[in-house]
Amino acid sequence: MNRLKLKQITSVLAGISVALPLYAGVLLPAASAEKAEVSIGNPFYTLVTAPVLKPLWSFSTATIQSSLPAQSITALAENGKVFALQKNFTLAALNAATGKKLWEYGSALAPLYTYSKGIIYGVTQAGTLYAVAESGRKVWNTALSFSNASSIHPLGDTIYVTQGRQLAAVDASTGKLKWKTAENSNYEGYTDLTEVDGVLIRLYTSAGVLTFPSIIAYDSKTGKKLWEQYRQSIPLTIRDGLVYSIKSLEMLDEDPVNRKVLVSIFNLQTGQLKGERNYRWTDNNTPPDGGFRSGGVYGSAFLNGSNLYVMQGQKVAQYNFWNYTENGKPLKQWNQPLSDNVFPLYKVIQDRLMYYNYSDNRLITMKLANGQVISTKQGENPSVQMDIFGRTMYTGQSDGLFHAYDLISQKPLFTVKTASREFQPSLKTGNILIVRSGGKMLGVKLPAAIQ
Repeated sequence: MNRLKLKQITSVLAGISVALPLYAGVLLPAASAEKAEVSIGNPFYTLVTAPVLKPLWSFSTATIQSSLPAQSITALAENGKVFALQKNFTLAALNAATGKKLWEYGSALAPLYTYSKGIIYGVTQAGTLYAVAESGRKVWNTALSFSNASSIHPLGDTIYVTQGRQLAAVDASTGKLKWKTAENSNYEGYTDLTEVDGVLIRLYTSAGVLTFPSIIAYDSKTGKKLWEQYRQSIPLTIRDGLVYSIKSLEMLDEDPVNRKVLVSIFNLQTGQLKGERNYRWTDNNTPPDGGFRSGGVYGSAFLNGSNLYVMQGQKVAQYNFWNYTENGKPLKQWNQPLSDNVFPLYKVIQDRLMYYNYSDNRLITMKLANGQVISTKQGENPSVQMDIFGRTMYTGQSDGLFHAYDLISQKPLFTVKTASREFQPSLKTGNILIVRSGGKMLGVKLPAAIQ
């Protein structure tokens, strides 16, 4: 077939294709895509624009499958080093700046250890407490049979180890067991401990139809129980031989209008009640369900220096804790973010009260200077991990992106791309940030402006 005839045939076919939809002046139906019932775009999509930093090094850590939240410590960063639990459950020390492995220690170690004054204290999977120097030298180990230990506390010259309602004290220098004790089955022990003037205080909860906190005081040298107080929380502070502790008022005082936070004052050595403080307010904002709400933003308090902050529902009030007067008025008051999903973090950072919104995983800050409430920026996707060092906030997102923001201005500072949507708490030592994601540590050198 010659080219001329092929060209004529092609032209005819093209003409037919154009003419087919028309017949006797009527437009015939043509095929088309289905239309969506609803189609809405998001013109406010958040795109975080910041320099992308490449990690200096990466290192794999042990994978944890434990029902004990406390036994999930696979890395610590201290003094320019990173101490990591490896996949074979040995401990490794790395140079934080280079990722170079410096030494290894032990076997069958548990994911629970801490650092204090140049020593790493941890437990093995069999429940032995060990101490290893920052240089990798073995210091001592002591069999405790705490295979489910929940916390390790270096306090003074003693290492305290908790496991459920059990408690052990070990000499920090020699590893010698000082004492062990266990409360009865009505108690479940928390990891909260504090020691002052030879008295150790631990927080418990009592089991039963209703669960309330209790504090128990021990002689730190012998482990002898000195006293216990029901419905009391871990002390706000201990000063001049007195223990200041908030009392749980549930089922005791549930007046929804005339509210109070009650601080009990006990003798440190005997537990004798020496006095009480009432921080009162009136709440006319009755819940829609008519119920009584307590705790969190609806009635709790924390001490920061000499300032006591009392969460009073719609308000948060500041008192001078060491200048108490009965029915005294607060020094300052602010409107606080109020929602069943918002919980105070009991922290003052950069002159801001910190809150957390569980509904959208956002941090909320309230400026003490003017009461301004700011909800921190949400990136491209929800955050699954959030950490604050100094005035920098770090967030690991569910899409694997890790962002750094200036806490004050909310300006994005940098981004690190990871290969996992799972994040663990970040670590920092000097100018090195350790991003932990998907069972790996990524060493990132911080820009000079935010070190």
